[in-house]
Amino acid sequence: MDRLPSTETPDVVVGIREMDDAGVYRVSDGLSLVQTVDFFYPPLNDPAGCGRVVAANCLSDVWAMGARPITAMNILAYPAGRIPPEAIEAMLAGACEKLREAGVALLGGHTLEQEELVYGLSVTGLASADGLFRNEGARPGDLLILTKPIGTGVYCNALQKDTLTPAQYEAFAGSMERLNMYAADALRGSHPHCVTDVTGFGLLGHALPMARGSGLVFRFEASKVPLLPDALEMLREFSSKGVCKCRDLVDPHLEIGKHVDERYVTAFSESQTSGGLLAAVDPGIAQDALRAVRHAGDQSAEIVGSVVERPPGLSDEVYLEIEP
Repeated sequence: MDRLPSTETPDVVVGIREMDDAGVYRVSDGLSLVQTVDFFYPPLNDPAGCGRVVAANCLSDVWAMGARPITAMNILAYPAGRIPPEAIEAMLAGACEKLREAGVALLGGHTLEQEELVYGLSVTGLASADGLFRNEGARPGDLLILTKPIGTGVYCNALQKDTLTPAQYEAFAGSMERLNMYAADALRGSHPHCVTDVTGFGLLGHALPMARGSGLVFRFEASKVPLLPDALEMLREFSSKGVCKCRDLVDPHLEIGKHVDERYVTAFSESQTSGGLLAAVDPGIAQDALRAVRHAGDQSAEIVGSVVERPPGLSDEVYLEIEP
């Protein structure tokens, strides 16, 4: 990315070099545009549910920046003639349900024919200069709040093999369809020091830029991290190997406690679809922030770890720790 030609301007607040959740461009002293794009393969077999999940995932980056999404554009590619038009309509309608829930206007989009179905959205939001969330700036002593459970990767594999129970499917789909808008609004009052959303790089992959950018260590308590029902037990049969090479990225920067179940490390490394927000919050108000997030509807939210100064003897390359 560094080798790409670019237009230098001081109005780029967050660009391609910052590994943040979205780009930010200043349009006036007090207002910035926040822009993001994402598309992926259908995570569910239900077309309308798939559309809802895609929209929730694509909108999430804007809320992770502390911004308000205002417009969206569809990005759709599919094998015409092999998928019924009614299914495509249901998928787009499902996405529109979530856009309407979020108060986002759909302005149009682009389609093309190809062998694989992929669907996504480009999203534009607005942020005030003092309301922007970043994925760096954590402080020693901060507590880490995660607003949704982990496990969508292993659940996706189990769904492909038609082994999910109705209760498991409901928990899985419901978590992915849940908008991070409510958690972001609830967290705003606690003035989090840094925020990201947990999606394609997994919990650890998204935590790494936060810790490295802050120059501190993020210490996770494995048993505190919320998981979808039976996710650990399902890992043995439905591990999402190959879905994301997060371990290749994270392992050189990760220290694992002696008594940590390896399944936790796998779960925290797998790619997530429409996961929750991870926020570093002042310890004095973290419990209040957690209650606010749960009151807003994210009942699985938990305090999952803390931010610490680099312990003596720890390698300079290590930014993440997992304890039992």
